[in-house]
Amino acid sequence: MPAPLPLETRVRIASALVEGNSLRATARMVDAARGTVLDFALRLGEGCIRLHGRKVRGLAAHVIQMDEMWSFVQKKQARVTENDPAEHRDAYLYVALDANTKLAISYHVGKRDGENTEAFVKDLRARLTVVPHVTTDGWQPYIEAMFANFRGSADYGQCVKNYRGGAQRSPDHRYEPPRDPFMTKTPIFGAPKDELISTSYVERFNLQTRHTVGRTRRLCLAFSKTLRGHRAAIGLGIAAYNWVRVHGTLGTTPAVAAGLAERPWTLTELVTAALAEEETAPPVAQPLKLEPRTGEAPAPARELPGGRGWLRLVSGRSAPSASATPQPPPLAPVAVPASEPEPPPSEPPPAPKPRRMVQLSLFGDN
Repeated sequence: MPAPLPLETRVRIASALVEGNSLRATARMVDAARGTVLDFALRLGEGCIRLHGRKVRGLAAHVIQMDEMWSFVQKKQARVTENDPAEHRDAYLYVALDANTKLAISYHVGKRDGENTEAFVKDLRARLTVVPHVTTDGWQPYIEAMFANFRGSADYGQCVKNYRGGAQRSPDHRYEPPRDPFMTKTPIFGAPKDELISTSYVERFNLQTRHTVGRTRRLCLAFSKTLRGHRAAIGLGIAAYNWVRVHGTLGTTPAVAAGLAERPWTLTELVTAALAEEETAPPVAQPLKLEPRTGEAPAPARELPGGRGWLRLVSGRSAPSASATPQPPPLAPVAVPASEPEPPPSEPPPAPKPRRMVQLSLFGDN
């Protein structure tokens, strides 16, 4: 039986993996066998998944953005045959991000279908304690999953980006502003605010994930060969993002900003905690409280019976008062030049004299 890896080597392997290196590159960097690195990466990633499931729950996340990121296991969906294993296919990463703390609240790896969307939204619902403002893209199964799990206790809207297709613009219209809006914001249920309907933060998180998790990069050899390895790599990457990596905007880690940790973790602490983490029961959905968001005043509300949501007084846009309407400035007097006196009317011209009638001869005199 081979000797266990020392803690220093384990931290070096984890450091290489969270920077986007492949398994073979990591094995060369730490001078270890590829099988040893693979076995440790699986145990570490699965421990990070258990750690996330136990610690990231009971959150008062008021503004949430959700999105899916494409990847694949062994084969892309277009090349899958009937004889291939069921896990050889596209594998999407569903992510729910807190727009205020940038914390990855919930994530799920699976196909882009209604069943996996339902499992993802159900897990998100079980980790929250307040009525959230949720934004997704235009993926249709989100509507049914959100309604089934939140039952009206959410302000839900969709943000759809309208990418222009077809032929390029003609030279006559190349520099004109777009004729159609790029983003379409649609309220689904609740009282979503137009300024909060956005997926910018979670899309930036997807970009971060493609840089730090090598298996999610495009056009490279670091793609996952098994679904178990793919999920473990995603779990390690998200755990390092939440607990270890300092966010540039926040100045600390998302876990500290969300109140889950007192200080940023070191990678050594993450490795030690993940390897010691045991399996725990998944979170159970609790009744959601209606709390005012940052910068909002509390409004009258009453919870509907049967957990059907809340009856709230939503402030709308009021028309401007008459006093606030600016009045046009008074017109300045304009100097009118004095007109010259009109000349006296002249006498009418004399009437023409009557003309004498003359008989014309057409054929001459005979």
